[in-house]
Amino acid sequence: MQTFEQLSARNIELGIQISSAEQYNDHEKQIAFKKELYSNKLEMIDLLEFQNKKNNISAKDLLHKVDNLPTVTRYATGLKYLDKNLKLHESDEDGGIEVGSLVILGGQSGAGKSHIMLEMLSHISTYSKCVFFNFEMGDRRLASRLKKLLKTKEQLENFLVDSESRDLGDLLMEIKILAQEGVKFFAIDSKMKITVKGNEAEYQKISKITKELSAAAIKNDIIILLINQISEENLKTKTLAFKGSGDQLYDADIALFLTIIEDDRRQLICKKNRQDERLFNEILPPVANYINVTETTFKEEPSFNQQYTGF
Repeated sequence: MQTFEQLSARNIELGIQISSAEQYNDHEKQIAFKKELYSNKLEMIDLLEFQNKKNNISAKDLLHKVDNLPTVTRYATGLKYLDKNLKLHESDEDGGIEVGSLVILGGQSGAGKSHIMLEMLSHISTYSKCVFFNFEMGDRRLASRLKKLLKTKEQLENFLVDSESRDLGDLLMEIKILAQEGVKFFAIDSKMKITVKGNEAEYQKISKITKELSAAAIKNDIIILLINQISEENLKTKTLAFKGSGDQLYDADIALFLTIIEDDRRQLICKKNRQDERLFNEILPPVANYINVTETTFKEEPSFNQQYTGF
């Protein structure tokens, strides 16, 4: 690992190389140098945090620290069938997802996983910036869906799209940079398209993806949603497991499964809910009806409670 001073010296060199690449219109080198620069800056931040980190505290200090922590912010998804179940207490008026959470949504092909994610982000974008990592749809198909979901100027400006950061390292760096800029909500479509460098076995790479995303959600105090699939074998045996297995269920704070049942209706099952310990099962309309009927249209700014709730 490089020292803080070495990283600082390298960043000065990179600044000169970026300027030179700009002068010669070498776009590829310019991007490569900027990526290294951003990566170095993030590593320098980690080094500073590590130097000031204390590995142990007394029980007294721990209790004092917890008692003085701010309330955990929850973001409403805008989907009533989810928010009504994601509540700390049954009597609570509003619910949502806590920051610091990794939510994995697994489902069979054609069940509407991407649309559920887009609906969530369309709601969040009415009051906060959010990011959709689009690795499954082409630009035209995504644009067609967004035209139906995003109705206000705020939504159009707050809904960010990244179709490039497919490598896990690049993805984590992008999430960290945007989180430092205040973005709290990230959705990734899908796990199957994330690449991991190295010679590890496939199951190790799969475990690394969810482990790193879970750590990023906690460290940056953000919400990460990850789409996955259910394997054909699991569908036949009617067992709920994410495709690729590994430690995905363990790493998830909330594990959701979306399956198609009779009459093309869908079943949304919560198999794990670490934030409330409340599991639930919801029946949703067929995909075609769902997309046509429940597309979110916001004609005015949401109230404070609609935006987010703290518990």
